[in-house]
Amino acid sequence: MEGQGAGVVVLMSASTALACGAPIYGIIGMSATATDKLGRSVPAPGKGVLGSAREVSSPAAHRKLCIKRRRGLMDEELEMFKQSKRRKLKHLGQAAKTAAISANEATVRKAEIEEQYAGQLGGMRDRLGNEFWKQNPAISPLRGSLAVWGLDADDIGLASFHGTSTKANDRNESEVLDAQMMQLGRTPGHVVPAVCQKWLTGHPKGPAAAWMLNGALQSLRTGIVPGNRNADNIGAELRECDYSVYLSKTIQTAGIKAALLKSFGFGQVGGELLVVHPDYLLATLGRAQLEEYNAKLERRDAVALRYWQDVLVGNHPFVQIKSSPPFTPEQEQRVYLDPSARTHCDPTTNEFKF
Repeated sequence: MEGQGAGVVVLMSASTALACGAPIYGIIGMSATATDKLGRSVPAPGKGVLGSAREVSSPAAHRKLCIKRRRGLMDEELEMFKQSKRRKLKHLGQAAKTAAISANEATVRKAEIEEQYAGQLGGMRDRLGNEFWKQNPAISPLRGSLAVWGLDADDIGLASFHGTSTKANDRNESEVLDAQMMQLGRTPGHVVPAVCQKWLTGHPKGPAAAWMLNGALQSLRTGIVPGNRNADNIGAELRECDYSVYLSKTIQTAGIKAALLKSFGFGQVGGELLVVHPDYLLATLGRAQLEEYNAKLERRDAVALRYWQDVLVGNHPFVQIKSSPPFTPEQEQRVYLDPSARTHCDPTTNEFKF
């Protein structure tokens, strides 16, 4: 049945979230869209999102999937680049001391050496950094995005399905996931629980994927795979798929490392997201950086709690609608014409002003 409402997710870079102490519920490991087949408003799902698993076989390329191996290769190349830079700077210094070159020429050459070193570092990051898999036909976007965090297909612990409970969509979704997992080499028999939350929320017109993402983030946080309470008679064509299982009861897992969600629309378009548990980001931080982030997060939680309390006791409404701009009529023209104009918060009125 039809669902009503909206879905909101705040997306920001990891560095921004850490700097401002924002709660991190998940990592968007990969996003993909597909506009396959007809392109007109045909209410039948396509298989275009299979493209996230596209790749040609290459054992040599797959060796790069090991995060420790990439780290080792980066360390070796970095040391090689540093040694080359030191040798060049040493020779340049000797030439300058013997007056073989002028001071101006030495400055120019030093800048060229630094630029070359920066270019080498950039090239190394392209080949071995977080985007090592891009433009490599031997490593699919889905496989590469998992490998960035040291994961593989076996670590996908939940699949959030568009789940319209229609014959065309349900079969298509199961077959797409099945083909992807087979292509990525997921262990046979290691099934992925499929969550189809429209049995509870209904089918919203616009925010279906936002609701699915919020549900997947809750599962990452709790380790709970919610059951599909209406799934008491799974069709034979769905049971033929080896990698998807439709649970009718909720289960508590030991933890979900990654979730994969798909959303399909009219015109045979599709969208796909890989969401990774936030602990994989936090694990990259040093102790001091992690403690600093946790302190900011606690302060933000305290402010949010106080705001909620003020709303509940009637000190102010939940949504505070501004009734005027932050500038006076006399200031308006100057503010528009001044690129350096900035507001400040007046602590007595809690309003922004120029």
